[in-house]
Amino acid sequence: MKNCPHCNVKVGGNLEKCPLCQNTLNGEGERDHWPIIKLNTKRFKAFRIVTFAAIATCIINLALDYLFISAEHPSWSPIAVAWILVSGWTLESVIKRHYNLLQTTFLGMIAISFLCQISEFYIHLSWDVPYLGITSGYVIPILCSLNMVSNFVLSFIDKQFTDHSLIYMFLNILVGVVPWIALFFYEGLPPLTWSICMVINVLAFVALFVFKRRTVLSEFKKRFHI
Repeated sequence: MKNCPHCNVKVGGNLEKCPLCQNTLNGEGERDHWPIIKLNTKRFKAFRIVTFAAIATCIINLALDYLFISAEHPSWSPIAVAWILVSGWTLESVIKRHYNLLQTTFLGMIAISFLCQISEFYIHLSWDVPYLGITSGYVIPILCSLNMVSNFVLSFIDKQFTDHSLIYMFLNILVGVVPWIALFFYEGLPPLTWSICMVINVLAFVALFVFKRRTVLSEFKKRFHI
């Protein structure tokens, strides 16, 4: 066992420096008590680069909009900064790999839908462009349909997706079905995109019960404490 001549303490393991004073230890080392944890420095460096790039882009965008353009113009910075931050968050999740794939796709769909809707309203108010309802009529149902198809495929490729991520598939079904029902009672037959989205979500829900009934029922019992 090594010892520190300055702190007069014995240090187990095979350390070279004293953990208290950082001076060189004397004596022979022992086998390490704990396994050495190797950090993925390349991934961490990539995460820092993405973070810096996102922040730098936001600062440059704000400077161009408010400092360097003196003429009166509609400001694009709030929308641009929002999109940059969401893109940086997505890249951060992918690089760090501490994420649930179905959770990320669902939250990404919600974030993109929200940003598209805000962007459309902002452009309508700031640039005096007619409001066309593109986000609510096309973007959201298409994203919801694509998200459900991808989640459904993943649930059959890998068992863990079904066992631990069904909650996000159920939430996606609600996003696809509830607006269709609300539109149906409010203004009659909804647009074709919402009808297609509703059919895809219902079919996926039925297929889950047909092919993975036990897993679905187990998930319901776990989530609702039945």
